Amino acid sequence: MTRRHLFDLLAAGAAGTLGCSARGPEMKAKATSMAERLDLAIIFVLWTNGLVPEAVDISGKSTGKLLVPEKPWLASVSPDGGWIAWTLQASFPPPIGSADAKVFFTDARSPIKTVQLERGYPLQLALSSDAGYLALTEMNAASPEARLIVLNPRTGDLYRDLSGLVTSLRTTNVRLRISSNGQRLAVGASERFVIVDVQAGRVLLESEGHLQSLSPDGDFVAFINKTGTLVVTSLIARTSRELVLHWRTVVGLGPWSPDGRFLLGGIVGGLSVFTRLAVIDSATGEFTEIVRLVEGDRGEQSAWVNRRLLT
Repeated sequence: MTRRHLFDLLAAGAAGTLGCSARGPEMKAKATSMAERLDLAIIFVLWTNGLVPEAVDISGKSTGKLLVPEKPWLASVSPDGGWIAWTLQASFPPPIGSADAKVFFTDARSPIKTVQLERGYPLQLALSSDAGYLALTEMNAASPEARLIVLNPRTGDLYRDLSGLVTSLRTTNVRLRISSNGQRLAVGASERFVIVDVQAGRVLLESEGHLQSLSPDGDFVAFINKTGTLVVTSLIARTSRELVLHWRTVVGLGPWSPDGRFLLGGIVGGLSVFTRLAVIDSATGEFTEIVRLVEGDRGEQSAWVNRRLLT
């Protein structure tokens, strides 16, 4: 995140709720410039159910498929877009799989690496930039409770067991988002989320809201509050502001762009009755629509990905 954008965020926070118009061509040019500079495309990946995720560019045109040797069942892209972690259907217990619980990860520059899970199978994944840390919820058939753990994926060693910090969520069905350096983790359920300091093993923030998305530097969290409004909270200043999109409602939230400027999100409204994926400026609320989403997809399964990870 640049100093200029940090200033924009803080200045916008002081202004409170922002009413924003959709300057489509300008926003599309900004988003396109960022994507070209960082060599990024957009995929729909977080729960793939055995389909190879396809990618699109800012114009909504197909740009290839995720470069994985087998169809992933569960996948996560790192905040910088440069690494992908995934599991196969075989990781799950019978009758879905064969209980061979493994997580694979690669940056497409080096051979695929593997983490063998000994105690259970993964329900969610979150891989940090440079593949330094892998957060996951791990379920064991012998226990009704899932563990929330962070591993060193290169060695398979346990780094932190954070299970005791998220008991207030009262569910194993959580959403994980990790910062680039792996030291902050956002864990969310349907109505609440917590932000965890991984190294210190403590909760930094607990709040109402859902579909939380942690900025790459871990200093901001975006989420949808109980009134359906997109909110951005600073974990440093402890201030929040609402982003009001012109004649649109955000119904789903994907990740921040690697430079910390934009958010991916599903929006409804305007002249369309369908949910469309949009790139949203996290400082102003301006947006540009990209592509119509399939029924049931609200944009939370989207991710930025480096094009080297595509076929």
